[in-house]
Order: sequence, then structure tokens, then C-alpha cells
Amino acid sequence: MQNLSLSALLATTVILSTSALANDVKAPKETLISLTDICTKAAAEEQIESGEAQQFVSDCVNAQLIEMGYQRQFSLAKTELTKDNL
Repeated sequence: MQNLSLSALLATTVILSTSALANDVKAPKETLISLTDICTKAAAEEQIESGEAQQFVSDCVNAQLIEMGYQRQFSLAKTELTKDNL
């Protein structure tokens, strides 16, 4: 059941994005914030340990960015994602 919830959350990212034609296009700030929110919730649903949650969210967001046609550009390991630093 949890995998279904994760799939549903990630599927909503398609709706949040605009069409990007190439992987060298940076995602809008709003898309990064939305994806981070969705992936953070997915980590909580999957009960990812706090030590691994940052990497999970980073990988999740980057996977979605690539799938949406955007450039991979996101790493929580380097910096905390907030609306202010995007």
C-alpha cells in the first residue's frame, strides 16, 4: 500500500511541471519546492531513517527532474533547500 502512495505522489509531479524540451533546462523554483515536498512526504511514508532521508529526497527529486526533462541540479547533502536559497 505504501508503494501505491509513493507512486501517486510522484505521479503528481507531472502535473506540477511545464514541458521542458532538453535536460539542460533548469527547473523553476516552484517545481523544486514542490518536488522536495513530495519526496519528503514519500520518505516519511516509506519510514526512511533520518540519516538516509536527505539522500533519499535528493535522489527522488533528481530522478523526477530528469524524468520531467530538466537538468539534474539538486543536492540536499550540500545545502538545505528553502524558498530563499533557490
